[in-house]
Amino acid sequence: MTTKWREVTSIECQQDFDDLLDVCIDIAAERISENWGLHPVAVVNDLSGGQRVLAPQQPQGDGESHPAMHEQLVRDLRAVADDLRSYAIVSDATGEEASGTYLEVLLEHREYAMRILVPYLMPDATTFDLGPTKASVGQRLLWP
Repeated sequence: MTTKWREVTSIECQQDFDDLLDVCIDIAAERISENWGLHPVAVVNDLSGGQRVLAPQQPQGDGESHPAMHEQLVRDLRAVADDLRSYAIVSDATGEEASGTYLEVLLEHREYAMRILVPYLMPDATTFDLGPTKASVGQRLLWP
């Protein structure tokens, strides 16, 4: 019985991660093409099956950094963690891993966490080209 439960949870986790990654890339492409920048944004899957987008309050001027906004999102997610099944945070990770432009997508399900880096090029306001992704085990932020 425990093995069956783990199989169902693993399938749910993979489906959540696939869907969350797609939604995050769509949001990032839209926001980057409109603003030429991306503040961290979270997409959450509720236990009830609903999905919603959470964004921290936009900085006024240059006062609030991306790391501060990311931390605010994590605090907001921790406050509602009991009602969530999984979430993703997408942000601009340009310059963290290598030269070039990257999206960072942090994915966490109650069972597993992943970090995905997606290189992208945006030669003009209507073109958003993705490169090969790099995945690694992520840091668990909400569920031990």
